[in-house]
Formats: sequence, C-alpha cells, structure tokens
Amino acid sequence: MNLNSRRSILSRRLTKARMRNLLSVAVAVSLSCIFVGYGFAAQSSISMQTAERWDDIATLRLEMARDHETQAGNVFQEKTANSLDTGDLLDRAGDEKFLAAENYLIASQQWDKAARAYFAAGAATEARKARENIEFTQASAKRSLSDGIVFHMKAKEQFELSKNLGKKTIALDKVARNLERLMEMK
Repeated sequence: MNLNSRRSILSRRLTKARMRNLLSVAVAVSLSCIFVGYGFAAQSSISMQTAERWDDIATLRLEMARDHETQAGNVFQEKTANSLDTGDLLDRAGDEKFLAAENYLIASQQWDKAARAYFAAGAATEARKARENIEFTQASAKRSLSDGIVFHMKAKEQFELSKNLGKKTIALDKVARNLERLMEMK
C-alpha cells in the first residue's frame, strides 16, 4: 500500500474513533441532563408546595388582621351591653388595632417566604403577587398601628379626666409600643 492510502485508512479510523468518542460524550451529557432535570423538577415541585403553604398561612393571617380591625369598630357597640367606660372602650379598640397590625406584619413575613419559594420554583407571576401582598400588608400594619395610637391617646385623655392614673399609664405604654413598632418598620 502506498503512503496516501495508509493515511486515508488511518484518518478514517481516527475519524470513526473520534465519532465514537463524541457520540459517547453526547450520550453521557444527555443522560446527565435528564437526571439533573428530574432533580430540578423535584426541587421546583417542593418549592412550589412550600410557597403555596406560606401563601395560605399568610392569607389566614390577613383574615385574622381584618377580623381584629372589625372588632375595633365593634367595640363601641358593646357600650350599652357592658358597663365599660369610654376610656376602656377606646383602649380595647386600640388593642384590637395593635393585634391587627401584628397579624398584618406576620402575614407580610410569610408572603416574603412564599415569594422566595415561588421564585425558586420559577413561578415569577406568583412571586410578584406575593411581593405585592407584602407591600399591602406592611402599609395596612402601619395604618393600623397609627389608628391604635389615636385610640390609645383618646383613652389616655379619658383616664386623665377620670383621674385613673394606672389606666392612663397603661394607655401611654401602649402608645409608646405602637410608636416603637412603627419606627422599626421604617
């Protein structure tokens, strides 16, 4: 055989060997992508379930907060049923506003967890909605705390008029607590 034909056979063998190697690498990469894809899909499913749970819990907290807000408004209807004076009613309304704010803040934290889990699951629309809920609940918490401050300040005035120093001090303590909470939120 001449030199050119030997080179030709050798180059075909190298080409076939290269092709086998390339094919082996391609098969290995494809299989690893499939297995990694299953891993990502499983992780995505877990993240989605986690996000949905946090979303459900946050929704419950939101409902609780709204119920406390309603209770704050209903406190004054109890005046005829109970022998509480105006200062006590104002104080209770302020307490309900504080509890509403606390639930709004907890809901906000839970929606933050949901948003992160939605993002990890690749659910961008749901993550955006959870972020919007965070903004809403934080604003609601601030409003509720501010309303509570107003109620407690009015209660303080009532207690001052009735010369009830103990209840006046408690009302002032609650005003300070609400103001501190507002400052922590900024």
